[in-house]
Amino acid sequence: MRRALFVAALLTACGEAPPPGCVADSECAAGERCVDGACLAALDAAADPDSGADGGVCACGPGEVCSDGACAADCADPTALACGAGRVCDFATGACADEGSPGLLTGAGRPCGASTCLPGTECGLEGACVPAPPCFALRCSEDGATCWGRSCLGRRPAGACAPPSLERMNMDDFLRGGDGGAVDLEFDDACNAYVVTVISGGDYLRQLSPDGALTVWDGVTNLDMGEVAVRRLEGGEFGTTEGRGQVGLTYACCETCGCTGSDPQGVARLDRDAAADRLPMVIIATPSTGMGPFDRRVLDTGPYGLTWGRDNTLYVGNVTGQGDLVRANLEDGSTEELHRLPARIHASAVFDPRTLLVALDEGVVLRVSTASEATAPWADLGEDVTSLVRDPFTGRVYASVASGRVMELDADGTSRGEWQTPGERGRLAYAPDGALYYLVAGWERRAEVFRYPLPETR
Repeated sequence: MRRALFVAALLTACGEAPPPGCVADSECAAGERCVDGACLAALDAAADPDSGADGGVCACGPGEVCSDGACAADCADPTALACGAGRVCDFATGACADEGSPGLLTGAGRPCGASTCLPGTECGLEGACVPAPPCFALRCSEDGATCWGRSCLGRRPAGACAPPSLERMNMDDFLRGGDGGAVDLEFDDACNAYVVTVISGGDYLRQLSPDGALTVWDGVTNLDMGEVAVRRLEGGEFGTTEGRGQVGLTYACCETCGCTGSDPQGVARLDRDAAADRLPMVIIATPSTGMGPFDRRVLDTGPYGLTWGRDNTLYVGNVTGQGDLVRANLEDGSTEELHRLPARIHASAVFDPRTLLVALDEGVVLRVSTASEATAPWADLGEDVTSLVRDPFTGRVYASVASGRVMELDADGTSRGEWQTPGERGRLAYAPDGALYYLVAGWERRAEVFRYPLPETR
């Protein structure tokens, strides 16, 4: 600092005006930092007692900050030196990189309440930044004005497990039966696949392990099954080598299909350890019928939108009436209504730690909080949605729709257009092997599974 003042005084004494000062590090050359209006080399800036640096211990370069006496790459930190000309901050790694390099996580911040959410974070419905794919944590400046992603992925990890082969999944003992077949598909973190069926007579929950072994549980009542949901633990998005997920499913039947009688509809759970009655009804639902999304009265009925949230809680819609979204406790059978939405719920998916995406009749998708009454419009797809999935790596959302297509959307709901065209109505499921699986609903159609790999890089 004394050197800068001496140079300025010398120039003034010689009759020359001092050079224009700086306001921010970005106005200085690479490797320099703006200190008291002058661009100084990193070493000089670190040695200045008023600069906030570590008194010469840290001589940090562009994109680095001094932490515990050592320089560390964290270019998103407002105190870091600017990356310099032709270089940008890669928020995934925290290091500066050449502009245009493939796979970078870059971009401008977005306002969120009193903060700005930089890449790797997004604005939650409560007005605070939350981690966003491909990041699993965040860091904020001391004053909370800026937040950015941490623990980020540069490319999609190789799955720690592999689901059963596509050939095995498409065998009749897993997908079909009688006059119907599987109507919903899910995977757990250990790559076990699960389906529920709609067949005249009794229905089944089926599990197919990665080695192709089949386990079948009979339904406990003369009701069709609607959806299956498997609890996915945070951190298991790309697979584990052991463990089986907790499983919930819905029982449903249209009022004119001859299968309701005195049997209640609702939500059941899988009790693997029970000697009998392993799929007991836990949550009782009021019978309800819709006009979609499958345009088949046997399927368009009962509770819908079954999903496990990041809080390890099961959520489901249309339980006591059309458009209600409830939190379901499968241990004691209790429910708590969170939202009363304006139309029948057709599908839901986890969006972030505290919000879900919920698709309503005719393709309107809302973002809804699981911690407050907050809701917000997210997208309008213009046709009924049969399922929703968010990719934990890219953060993009995939929606299967009534026209037999899969649409791809950015995290803000902006459509990227048609992604795949299976041709028949069905549902999507995310698997830890880095692919989406699409099940053609097996009622009045032949059930079939397709596999669509997801992008390996952003």
